[in-house]
Amino acid sequence: MSDARVAEVEELFKKAEAFSRQGAAGDEKNIYDDIIGRFGSAPEPELKKRAAKALVNKGVILGKQRSDAEAMACFDRALELVSGSDDPESRESTAIAQVNRAITLAQQGKTAEAIAAYDGVVQQFSGAQEPAIREQVAKALLQKGFMFTRKSMLEEERASYDALINLFGSSQEPAVHRLIANALFSKGLSFGKAMHREAANEAYDELLSRYAGSDDPEIKDLVGKANFNKGVSYHF
Repeated sequence: MSDARVAEVEELFKKAEAFSRQGAAGDEKNIYDDIIGRFGSAPEPELKKRAAKALVNKGVILGKQRSDAEAMACFDRALELVSGSDDPESRESTAIAQVNRAITLAQQGKTAEAIAAYDGVVQQFSGAQEPAIREQVAKALLQKGFMFTRKSMLEEERASYDALINLFGSSQEPAVHRLIANALFSKGLSFGKAMHREAANEAYDELLSRYAGSDDPEIKDLVGKANFNKGVSYHF
């Protein structure tokens, strides 16, 4: 395989990343379409896994736009391209595609299928050592909890947050810290909605104990909200 073709697709990804930073989702998606059209049928593994990455990224954009059917088609095709591959990039694309398939299924109201998809990610990748994949496992558990929130399934919601915290509570990865902080805050909200003040404050206190000194903007925001919620009655 020519190194020139790999270099070419990498340049296209750089252009897509630039559009992403600008918030130009349409232009970003067009780049992914170019990659998929030019390399999606390539037999070479190096090109196949890059086409899969483009499909995943395109699917995420479509998911945010609630183009659910198109997003699912992207995730499914990406999974086909990297099926049986065990290199780090293919594993990462597989995990991201599977998590986003689950999110899309939840958005479509297909709760049982979404639960199976989230659980599949955890079962397949809970022992992964790669930070990017560990982040996806944590994201799967958090998003599963959010899905249960929307269904008013509060016990199942809290169980998802607890599974995330138990699995990754000792993690040193900043991206996972943000997900843990979200889980703890959401757990506090869940208990608050049920008027369980003591349990809610325990969740908020754990969030504060872990992250009160964090400089991460997202975590700082959650710390501030936790402090506020501890001081008011639970009517959110």
